[in-house]
Amino acid sequence: MSTSSKLSRRRWLKTVAAVASGVAVLPFLKRTAQAAPIKVTKAIAHYQDQPSGGKMCGTCVHFIPAGGKAGHGMMGGAMGPGMMRPGLCQVVQGRVSPRGYCLLYQPS
Repeated sequence: MSTSSKLSRRRWLKTVAAVASGVAVLPFLKRTAQAAPIKVTKAIAHYQDQPSGGKMCGTCVHFIPAGGKAGHGMMGGAMGPGMMRPGLCQVVQGRVSPRGYCLLYQPS
């Protein structure tokens, strides 16, 4: 077996472990409304600024558009001002592009 395939497998295992740890946090977000939300970093979620196929933050249930409500991204209603501006995510830290994508994507 070549060294590159071992590194690829190692990277894949690290990615799976990172995503699993990020996903394991999600049930705790729903348990207490008063607790500060725990968010994963963009690196753990493997966030990217471009869509993956038809999957993008703007159509994800976790996306909060600039000045809007969670779960009402680009496809959740009429296009309005700010729809293409970076918004927030319920599970990923920092601003995210509506055309971005991460491994925690869930269609709305």
